[in-house]
Amino acid sequence: MSRWHRVARSVQEGGLFVLLFLLPFSKAACEITFGFLLLGWLMERLHPATRAQTVWLSARLRPLALAVGAYLLVCALSILVSDFPQKSLQGFVEKWLEYLLFLVIVTDLVARSGGGARIVRRGLLVMAISSLCIVLQGIAQEIYIATRPFQYDDSFMYHRMLGPYENPIDLATYFIVLIPVLWGLSMTYRGTRRAGLWLLLMGLLLCVARLESFGAWMGLWVGLLVMVSVETSIRWGGLMLLLGSIVGGWIFLQQTGHLEKLSLSNIGKVDRWAMWQAALGMIRDQPLLGHGVNTFMANYLDYWVGGEKSPRYAHNGLLQIAAETGIAGLLAFLWLLGAMLSLWWRAFRAKDQREPRMLLLGLSAGLVAFLVQASVDTNFYSLRQATLFWTLAGLATGLALSMLSSRERSVS
Repeated sequence: MSRWHRVARSVQEGGLFVLLFLLPFSKAACEITFGFLLLGWLMERLHPATRAQTVWLSARLRPLALAVGAYLLVCALSILVSDFPQKSLQGFVEKWLEYLLFLVIVTDLVARSGGGARIVRRGLLVMAISSLCIVLQGIAQEIYIATRPFQYDDSFMYHRMLGPYENPIDLATYFIVLIPVLWGLSMTYRGTRRAGLWLLLMGLLLCVARLESFGAWMGLWVGLLVMVSVETSIRWGGLMLLLGSIVGGWIFLQQTGHLEKLSLSNIGKVDRWAMWQAALGMIRDQPLLGHGVNTFMANYLDYWVGGEKSPRYAHNGLLQIAAETGIAGLLAFLWLLGAMLSLWWRAFRAKDQREPRMLLLGLSAGLVAFLVQASVDTNFYSLRQATLFWTLAGLATGLALSMLSSRERSVS
């Protein structure tokens, strides 16, 4: 390995680990670390000796590469029909292009590291430390709220912990993704480390209960069910974790008097049905290429049917994608997700070693939890949430490729 190559890899790995630690704390950190990841990746792509050394030229990744290209192409074409072309161009470059580059770069980094499981495990340990800091911050916030019941504070207008986020729902999203991921990580350890991770998992579960997000609970339950349904060796432990999350969350909310806030008619005090109707109206008027990427809020009041009369997101990721980029964009996005899930599933079934299987299972389940919650929330349209999804998707995809390549070498 040349010095140029070593420097490029070090820049990418350092950027990845810093991103995984700081992601929940700072939007700026997402942008800055993306710069380092992109710099290191371009250093490899521009150097003659490493220009073609990318897994994205492999046959195994061709379906996913085509899906990524197809979705970006549709997003670009939607700019041509947008009533707000400047806003669409900005959203294309600063959102979807950047988000999908996280997937491309992190996949390349992990798959070509020579030990995909090694870099994934280190990254997840960094996230475990970061989440512990957030739990402690949340506990401090709860104590602050409890000891100042009569003081109004704009920072805690929801009267719930926020961690480093502006909204408790965003914090819940981060936790429901981390719970399956860290559970998978814990299965690669024994003794003290596993016990420590399980204590952290219990703390994360209690925090999710306190955050009172029905969509988050729904996503978490589906993610945990994915894990216990595909891996028999962890079924009893998983069922206990799933049951414990349901019973523990129910008792916690009942004892604190917050259970009634989880009613389906009052999820987040937002009339989602009105927003979904507005999205369907946009799709009906512009079915092929939509109204232009990144223009849902700009067009919302023209399709307003009720609820709060102000620009809103659709609170359903797929509906918003279809409203902005049409049926063509929705199909391309579903192709992208399907190509990733298919690759992860093939790798999980093909690899016999327990460590990479558990890491991949945890990552996949956490990302499924994210997707489920995205059906009732704005996950794909928040910088930190979208960065979380596509970065972890890159870890999972790179690990899956590493597992499949390792199996081929062992068979030959």
